[in-house]
Amino acid sequence: MKRVLFAVIFITLCIVSAQAQPISEVIQQIAQRAPAILQTQDNIATAEQELRLAYQSVWMPQFTVSAIPIGLSGNSIQGSATLSLGLSLPTGTTFRLSYIGSLSYMNGSFRSTLSGEATQPLLLNFKLTDAAIELDRRQRALEEAKQTLSETQRQVILNALSDLLDLTIAQESIEIAQARVDLSRKRLDAVRSRVQSGQAGQTDLLAAQIELRQSELNLAKLQRNFALAQERFLVTYGFEKTPTWQAPTVKAELTDLAEVLLHLEITPEVISKDAQVRRATQQVTEAERILSKAQQDALPQLGLTVNYDPQSAGWGIGLSVRISFLTDQALKLEEAQRALAAAQQTLKSTRETVRVELLTQRNALQEAYSQLDVLALQSELIALQQVMKEQQRERGLLSATDWEAFIIEKREFENEHRAALYKLAIAYLRYKNSWGLSFSLKEVFDE
Repeated sequence: MKRVLFAVIFITLCIVSAQAQPISEVIQQIAQRAPAILQTQDNIATAEQELRLAYQSVWMPQFTVSAIPIGLSGNSIQGSATLSLGLSLPTGTTFRLSYIGSLSYMNGSFRSTLSGEATQPLLLNFKLTDAAIELDRRQRALEEAKQTLSETQRQVILNALSDLLDLTIAQESIEIAQARVDLSRKRLDAVRSRVQSGQAGQTDLLAAQIELRQSELNLAKLQRNFALAQERFLVTYGFEKTPTWQAPTVKAELTDLAEVLLHLEITPEVISKDAQVRRATQQVTEAERILSKAQQDALPQLGLTVNYDPQSAGWGIGLSVRISFLTDQALKLEEAQRALAAAQQTLKSTRETVRVELLTQRNALQEAYSQLDVLALQSELIALQQVMKEQQRERGLLSATDWEAFIIEKREFENEHRAALYKLAIAYLRYKNSWGLSFSLKEVFDE
């Protein structure tokens, strides 16, 4: 415990003595080093690499070599080798160029042929070929990774801002708790003097000692929680030491901005912009494409073939029909239909979940907004009490310790009021982000 308290005191002194920077600059540093953001950036690099590999696999020719060194054909002994170069396009088109060389060991003669063939499937949706689907899947993965980075950056900024504001309030709470400990010690000293002079009894002394211990206990809890919160902050956002920042001031017009946002209607279009709904929609699109491919594969396949063989008839053209029997196409079609139904149901439930989440965030904003009305009344009460306390102090009816106790109570209220404004600012920014709207710290803070 002593080590924790010493660390908290040391960090507190560093925060006070070091040159504080605007909180927006700390947020910018977090956006550059937060592990969550760095991970999503790595995911983009991985997606880009996989997309490049997918393109290379599609446009890379396939080169094969086969050979029969020694073979018997009738009364002759000969060897042969075949070189084949093929290329398959995302449209389903295939090209193949073959070179065959034969060597007769009996008379030493060599014969070679070169032939070519091009095949194009007909009545085919070019977007449903295996290569086209794979390229589209990789492209979507890259787009999703980029979108995820943007979402992660915004979420990290909001979380970091919330944590920084919480630390700001916690720091002030520690200072207030320390002031209460100092006041309790003064009161204990005063009671001891009164006990010695016979103006107070042991019960009064015990009450003063209990008050001091409770104040010290409360201070120790706040310091411990503050130290743990700082440690979590360092780990979460990739800092080696706690940065220093200036406590921001909430703009007066924030309440007007919050009121405007609260009156906006949550429409299906707003729900569709949510990241969860977008991903669920993409899953439905993917399931529809897989179903269409399964339906296409179950149909007879018609193809057009153009070939060239100088050793036979030269150029040739033909139509081919391929009908598959005893395959699992019916099973694949049924699985694709079930997958589509499941994806559609997931989309429906996701939309409802997002709608509830938006309502929850709007309620949080409404609660933070309404809390300011209560604090306004409490502020008026504090102001009236201060006038009364000052009058009592001028008349000698209020002791120095009682006046100090009131000042501490006033500091507690001011800290509570600032915490409520911070809560409103965070609720406003989070709700605005949920709508898919851009936000800036300059909207709500004066630095």
